[in-house]
Amino acid sequence: MKKQIVFLVTCLIFASTSIAQPVKKNKITVKKPATVQKVEQNVELPKITPVPFHIPPVQKVVTDSGIEAWLIEEKSTPVIAVNVLFKGGKASDPKRLTGLSTLAMSLMDEGSGRYSGEQFTEILAEKAIAMQFGASSDTLSASLETLRANKEEAFELFRLALHSPRFDRKAIQRMKEQMYAGIDARKGNPDAIAAERWARLVYGDHPYGHMLPTKRTVRSITRSNLRTLVSDRLARDNMIIGVAGNISAEELKPLIEKTFADLPEKSRVTFPEPFTAELSGRIDILSMDVPQSAVLFGHKGIARNDPDFYAALLVNYIFGSGSFSARLFDEVREKKGLAYSVGTTLNVNPNAPMIVGYVGSDNAKLAQAIEIIQEQWKKMAKEGPYAQELQDAKTYMTGSFPMAFTSSGDLASFLAGMQYYDLGIDYLEKYNDLINSVTLAQAKKTAAKLLLPDSLFFVVVGKPANL
Repeated sequence: MKKQIVFLVTCLIFASTSIAQPVKKNKITVKKPATVQKVEQNVELPKITPVPFHIPPVQKVVTDSGIEAWLIEEKSTPVIAVNVLFKGGKASDPKRLTGLSTLAMSLMDEGSGRYSGEQFTEILAEKAIAMQFGASSDTLSASLETLRANKEEAFELFRLALHSPRFDRKAIQRMKEQMYAGIDARKGNPDAIAAERWARLVYGDHPYGHMLPTKRTVRSITRSNLRTLVSDRLARDNMIIGVAGNISAEELKPLIEKTFADLPEKSRVTFPEPFTAELSGRIDILSMDVPQSAVLFGHKGIARNDPDFYAALLVNYIFGSGSFSARLFDEVREKKGLAYSVGTTLNVNPNAPMIVGYVGSDNAKLAQAIEIIQEQWKKMAKEGPYAQELQDAKTYMTGSFPMAFTSSGDLASFLAGMQYYDLGIDYLEKYNDLINSVTLAQAKKTAAKLLLPDSLFFVVVGKPANL
């Protein structure tokens, strides 16, 4: 699989570099033109045989203590990648400690066990080991990438980082200072202000409405809070593991057991309640003296496990997320020149699915851009996609699917996501059929279900004219 993708990329690179090679400025000698020979017509070019994409098999690896990981073994790469998700992210932080997840994850590789932050970083660099930790609304994430030759030491360092982070006071203060700088930067950024206002107006008092930290909440976070988060959330019963690269199931099993067996068996985490956004079709404006307004818009969406989800995925691609081919892009930017960017995305948050859009436009043009978005929202909801649009979307989505597997890290992350959304271990094999099975009638019905013009809510930050 890796060789096939590398071959395709290599072909593209050579094709582009053959055009863009620098020209040597040698002395020019004018010669008499050579005799032009007649070129034969209807020359048959050699046929190009497409490189087939082989779906990589997914193996379920279960240790003696019951720890489970999904694995894609790929012997053609020297790399091994691991992606781990723990349920319970920013929305599970206490309201008075907003930013706790973000701060904790930023410190996970800042020293562990007997190693100081500097020592830990040096070892990672010497062994070409990469670790990353992060926090989203509903999950905490930890990833590892290592050369196969260093797998034993890499997994041991990963174990230490997850099980025994030091949370040294100097490191905590340094990371807090970085968070304070980020909080200050938000104040002058219209896109960040729009996102914060959207969250507050859409979600209200729900945890999703107050996930952005303030200086007060960050100052309130103690070392004890950080240690409690690790012991409460980094537990085996809410852990999901994806692994990809040059490692067999037999080799992986003891490494997984040793790395994760010492984590607490049971988690103690409060998950946010499901939320359905009940919005009205209106425009909220926050005045800010900037030349271009930042805008978010949308309403409730379709759940990831909804039978019509794949139809919704195709409808959204056609309508808003298909880049230059999307209707919104064509109508708002290409035909009218009213926006620098415009698009929509399906937010598949398990507790609050949404369809959310964005547009960036000059203040003088924004009112017209919003009017066209509203018109297109109604039109797509009423008529749905055309047959050719649906076919083109299917071709793109099935054709681009293999690009999800261009690195071991991408594969490991994909495997973790498959488990998180309960898609089944055979999802890779089913994906194309799930996309291709969507009929035009289903797509039209789903467009009416997905796009709700009367609920289309806009948040605008800027100084728009005529709004």
